[in-house]
Amino acid sequence: MRKIQLFLQRWVLVLLLILMVPVYWNVAVLNERRVDYVNNGFFTFWLGGRLAATGGHPYDMAEYVGGHHAHGATWIPNQIFPYPLPLALLLAPLGLLPIDRAYLAWDFVAQMLIGLSIVWLATHWEGTNRRLYALVLLIAILLNGNIYLGLLTGTIAALLLSFLVLSLHFFESGRHFYGGLALALLALKPPLLTVVTLIGLWLLLRRAWRGLAGLAAGALALLLIGLWQDPLWVGKFLGAGENLLSMRIGNQPTLLSYTRLACGGQMTCALGLYAFLALALLLIFTSLLWKHLPRLNALAAFSLAIPLGVLLPPYLWSYDYALLVIPICYCAFELVRRRSSYLHATLFLLLLDGLAMIGLTLFWLNPESAALTIQRDMWSIWTALYVLGVTWRLALHPDEKN
Repeated sequence: MRKIQLFLQRWVLVLLLILMVPVYWNVAVLNERRVDYVNNGFFTFWLGGRLAATGGHPYDMAEYVGGHHAHGATWIPNQIFPYPLPLALLLAPLGLLPIDRAYLAWDFVAQMLIGLSIVWLATHWEGTNRRLYALVLLIAILLNGNIYLGLLTGTIAALLLSFLVLSLHFFESGRHFYGGLALALLALKPPLLTVVTLIGLWLLLRRAWRGLAGLAAGALALLLIGLWQDPLWVGKFLGAGENLLSMRIGNQPTLLSYTRLACGGQMTCALGLYAFLALALLLIFTSLLWKHLPRLNALAAFSLAIPLGVLLPPYLWSYDYALLVIPICYCAFELVRRRSSYLHATLFLLLLDGLAMIGLTLFWLNPESAALTIQRDMWSIWTALYVLGVTWRLALHPDEKN
């Protein structure tokens, strides 16, 4: 019996992840059969990777638009690859596969990356029973509407989550330079630089200079990799990003969308109110970090920064809420530890999935409209606000016993 207990203590999380493998595979197969991945966001990433892998240029308008026509895509929202050029190089292995196999492979890999993140985060809490609760989290995250939307549309949200988890791992193990390097990879989706900025503030207040040096080195490396591919890539990317922002601004689950709503669509008012609120939240976040700095470990600091970081960008979709996996795990396991019960953590996850499912349902039911209403993905902001509230409550009261 003692040997069995020792075995479970050591390998229970690995066994849980193995248990999820057939589930992840069947979800990927089901999605591949019913999703028009040639005409959704996945095609953007696949085509960017394919052009990079086959000697093409993702920022060449003729090649990029021609790639859509060549593979039967009728939805062409951008004239060039709308992401930083180094991302296309990173996605080159995906572009080497036929698009159907690429979608199937990425859907499965994305779920595995999320699962691995949850399993690794579960190691922060002691006790076999508590770690077994990771199975509830694995299921709850898979059923989360925001996560599932990301799987359906084939986004890179899971990859960005893995970069953030890797960064957290390096900071916890004292390898701050590598933590900064990994954190810099979030710049591959520029709106997430808000998350990078908030975590950077934590590093600055801790005087973690090696972490900040790694962050700067990572940013420089991305710039140089892009310049190696195309000396003019920055200007081309900024032009594409400006066009994308003008088309979608105000329709996502971010603070700017709601200041636009409050200002009746008047963008000068919306941007001014947004800037004021963003600055106020930044000052509040900084003061709380400073006040609680001695007792905030890396996981708590990351968990504080991420929910606010996904609310502040002017442009971000709810599937990018995959980054919330870190604070969600923090909240769930902390509730188990502090309450000495699984009830509160389970209720937290049930309400979270309920909010996410409502947001996803309204995403599909509420069509885009020129009218100034709460459009499509704006509803999902309540998921992030909920996680923000619970996380800040727990992280800023680490010694509280309830």
